[in-house]
Order: sequence, then structure tokens, then C-alpha cells
Amino acid sequence: MRILLANTGHPATIRGGAEAAVLDLAHALAGRGHEVALVVHHAGRELRETEDRGVRVHALPNRNLYFGFDGRRRPAPLRLAWHALDSANPLMAEAFGRILDREKPDILNTHVVVGLSQLVWREAARRGVPIVHYLHEYGTMCPRGSAFRDGRLCASPCMTCSLLARPRRRLSRLVGTVVGVSRFTLQRHLDWGFFPNARTAVIPNVFQGLAFRARPPARPGPLRLGYFGRLIPDKGAHLLLEALRRLPQDGWTLAIAGTGEESYVSALEAASGPNVRFLGWTGAEAFFPQIDLLVLPSIWPDPQPRVTFEAFSHGVPVLGSRAGGIPEEIDEGETGWLFDAGSAEDLARVLAARIADRADRAIGPAALAARLARLQPDRVLAEYERVFEEARAGGA
Repeated sequence: MRILLANTGHPATIRGGAEAAVLDLAHALAGRGHEVALVVHHAGRELRETEDRGVRVHALPNRNLYFGFDGRRRPAPLRLAWHALDSANPLMAEAFGRILDREKPDILNTHVVVGLSQLVWREAARRGVPIVHYLHEYGTMCPRGSAFRDGRLCASPCMTCSLLARPRRRLSRLVGTVVGVSRFTLQRHLDWGFFPNARTAVIPNVFQGLAFRARPPARPGPLRLGYFGRLIPDKGAHLLLEALRRLPQDGWTLAIAGTGEESYVSALEAASGPNVRFLGWTGAEAFFPQIDLLVLPSIWPDPQPRVTFEAFSHGVPVLGSRAGGIPEEIDEGETGWLFDAGSAEDLARVLAARIADRADRAIGPAALAARLARLQPDRVLAEYERVFEEARAGGA
């Protein structure tokens, strides 16, 4: 099958989870005998064409008011204008159309298209190329990429999002199949009127290196809690500390691995007691053997946090918030537990129960390994191939 993938950038120029995931997918599909090309965009003014492990990479030159991924913050009016053009950018669409004419793909698989513009869907539809769009996050429905503000899910689009997303919603009618990284992420878009004509599916990212490792036998002593990830308010580390302040200060320890904005980290440190350790950046291999239970206290609707599966791969259960796709990753009582997102009271309740019953010790390796088996790359890639074949059979 000739497959053309499209994503905002290549990991060499834009560091992000979607960039890494899409390149992994491209390499894996090429390894299964498909002819694969990838379209991205970059800050330069000329088309760049390279090959990356059997994948042809077409890097389109930026044709917006500025390159949106250089780390510089522009004035609000300029950002607004940038997003307005990005929603339906005819210059990027024209350049993308030329790649479609050259590649002549059987399938166009779009991912995050910020910078490329949703007009790439129109170019594919004009050429009769079936479109499969993959939802890693919320950037199609919300220019901020979250549909989340002031610590809460947006029940409906704000005025700015409504205006900017209107052409995106209209163009989403051209997509024949939409795939969510989680059911939650997919349903959020459908509820807001996106992809009204599309077949739907849920397929996880292609994860590499998640082989199961049994953890050492349980040891006596306090419950060793862990937090692993970026230290930003939306990830909820402060909520975890608030919950722990409600509990007796014996029976648990907490290790926090990650970095973040200096003022936020300083506030966390100031709110912590002697049984909380800040490790800074720490690798997974060094971190997970130190803990009995990972706490994932995200407040924002994280579509599919990889850290859950990293914990499982080290034999560690997870206590996660009911936010985004997190509940879809955890089988309560079998691979971990859940609490109400944003509620320090409910988190404290579940933590108190685990400190008292040490149910983490009863989580068996079979349940964790079974969860990881669903993410086996060959299994996930077979799902992609099935969706691509159905899209081809159904037409554009």
C-alpha cells in the first residue's frame, strides 16, 4: 500500500510526542512492506526532501506569518491572525497538493496538522484520496490544543475557538475515517460537531520498548508513592501534595521525578514535608524500581499518557485521575485505581485506603502484562492496516 502520512513536524526540528509517534508509525509501516512517505513543515523557505530509514520525508516551507514552533511568544493579535490563516491556508494546501500529485498515495493518514492547515483534507478529497485522520490531542477543535481552561473542561467552544474552528469543522466533513488515541478524545470531537461523515475507530499509539519486567518481591515498610513527568499545574503534582497533607505523615513516602517551571517547582518544594523527595530529571529504568505505586494526578484531559504503560512495564500499578483517556488505561482493582480528577479529597481517600490495605502488593504481573499485550506493535499496526483497507474500500 502507498501511504502518505502528514504531521506538523519531524522530531529533528519539532520535539513533541506526536512527532515521535508518527515517525515511529512511518518506520513500522515501512518495515511491514508498505511504501511510506511523510509530509511535515519547517521554518525555512524551500522544500527539503530527505529519507529517514526507508521513509521519504517532504518538509514543506512555512507559509504563515511566522513559524509557530520556534519557542517565541508573539503578541496576541499576531497569534490570532496566525491561527486564522492556519485553519485554511491556501499556500500550504497548494504545496501539499504537489506532494500528493507526486506520491499518488492509496491513503492519506493525517495526524496533527497545525502549520500544514486542515486544507490538506480538501486537496486529498479533490484527488479522490481516502483520508484517515488520527486524533492525538485537541488541536483541531481548539487552537489552544486542550479544550480546557482555568482547571476545567470547556463545555462548549469559547467565542475565539468557535470562530477559528469553524473552517476546520467544515473541512472535517471531508474525512472518511477518524481514529482517536482514546475513546474520550474521539468523542470530544464528535460532540463538538467534527467529523460528521467519518467512520470511527480507537487505536493506541505505536509504543516501542514496553517489554514487561516483573518487579522485585514486595518489601516491608511504608507505601512508596511516585510521580513521574513534567511539573506543570495541569499535570496535578500540587493536587497530590494537597491530598497527602490530609493524611497522617507516616505510612508513605513520595518520590517526584521531573522538571518544570522554576516558580511552580519551588512552590511544590515549599509545600512538601520530609518524606517527599525531588529527584529532578530521572530515567524510567532508575525511577520505577524505587516505587510501589505511581500516582497520575492529571487535571487536564490527557489523551493517552505513556507513563501509565511505562509503570506497567516495570510491574508498578497506577492510581490515576478520571481525566481524558486515563480511565481507559487502568482496569480498576486489577492494574490500579482511579479517583475523581481535580479532587484532593477523593485522591486522599484512595491513598488512605491503599496505605491501609497495601493492595498494591496484590496486583499480579499477569494483569499488567495483559494490558501491555494490547500495545504490541504488530497488533497495533494490524489495526492501522485494517482501518486503511476499509478506508480504501469505502473511498474518499
